[in-house]
Amino acid sequence: GIDVEAKIDTVSNLMDDDPYPTHEEGEVNYLEQNTGITDKDMQDLDDAWKTMKEAQTLESWDKVTMKEDGFDWDGLDNETLSEMEACLEEIGGSAYNSTKWLLYDLDFNVTNLMLAAVKHNRNAPILFQHWYPQLLTYKRYEGDRDKAFDWSWDDVQSADISELERYYAGFGYDEIPAKAPAETGIISLESLDEEEIRMAAFENWMTDVYNPEWDRKDFDDDDFRDEDNVFSDFFEAPQHPDVPTYDDAQEDLVEFAEELGEDLDEEAKEYKEFMGKDLQYKVTDDEEFDKVFRGHLVVACTAADTDLEIAEKITGRMSEEFGKQVFVETRVMAHAREEDNVFEIWLESYDIDLLHSKKRASTDTKGHEGQMTCNDEQIEHLVERVGFLISDDARYSYRLFDDALQY
Repeated sequence: GIDVEAKIDTVSNLMDDDPYPTHEEGEVNYLEQNTGITDKDMQDLDDAWKTMKEAQTLESWDKVTMKEDGFDWDGLDNETLSEMEACLEEIGGSAYNSTKWLLYDLDFNVTNLMLAAVKHNRNAPILFQHWYPQLLTYKRYEGDRDKAFDWSWDDVQSADISELERYYAGFGYDEIPAKAPAETGIISLESLDEEEIRMAAFENWMTDVYNPEWDRKDFDDDDFRDEDNVFSDFFEAPQHPDVPTYDDAQEDLVEFAEELGEDLDEEAKEYKEFMGKDLQYKVTDDEEFDKVFRGHLVVACTAADTDLEIAEKITGRMSEEFGKQVFVETRVMAHAREEDNVFEIWLESYDIDLLHSKKRASTDTKGHEGQMTCNDEQIEHLVERVGFLISDDARYSYRLFDDALQY
């Protein structure tokens, strides 16, 4: 006998598969005569119908919303419901509906999603706000909590990227998106204008030169310790609140080196350079320096060759005159331009004194009597001034007025 069903399956579907049958040239089109609808109109309608039918066979592009709308809450066990409740409490406020995302994430391994996100873009991975709270509250991620989420780069490399691709495909992405530079916490100097670069450099400079913890020291307090006294052999500078402690920094460096390993490929080397440079310093004791040291002279200037030449001349002249009594340091203000007139000389000895300021001279600052240029004559004046300020006469004398700006 004939298998009718099999025969039907071999025949194309007139509505879904066959192209729309247009009229031959010279053939009467009664539909167009009676309604004005042309073969072109019918062809477009047929194409739209086939597209719609094809779309109905595909998976929903927004599985996140569909998951919530048709979700069978009675199918969840009490433990999962309790975990989701704890997770929502951990999330707290959120700019989006976290509940539907938690339902969607039940079909995924969130640990793998996070590691795969780092693997996909280690410099700026996209980590959703609702991921980490799941690691803190779900029983299935207890192993990650036990090791304090201490994942290695081997874990990152072994992460399943395909799961992250399926995750994004569930809400309409053909591929894993990457953050634009403006959406990350990473500052790229190439994308900033000149003013933004200068402001970023200024903020970094403020961290270097100003420690708010100094403002908490009361030199007349009975609890003022010997370690708080800058003239004490046991002096300890207060810890800056925005800078990691030395021990923490050393620990981070050791862990970072261990994670990267010794045999680095080019990508790992580039990443290491991106994250920071490990500089090794040799600390030596100079008994003569400790015995005769009287002051620290700082020359702050721009990176212009003319400024650096003057700074070098000052260093040589001070070394010639005072030897190890005065330590001279040149600090280049990388964010300063030549037209900013940044050239200052400070001495930190028994007091802190501003000895020269090109900026103040250029703006006619009230009370300022110094000159803009630092020529040979001015350098000799500075030598004379430094000689007095590091002397015993300066150490045991008192200034009647609060006038630290000496020129």
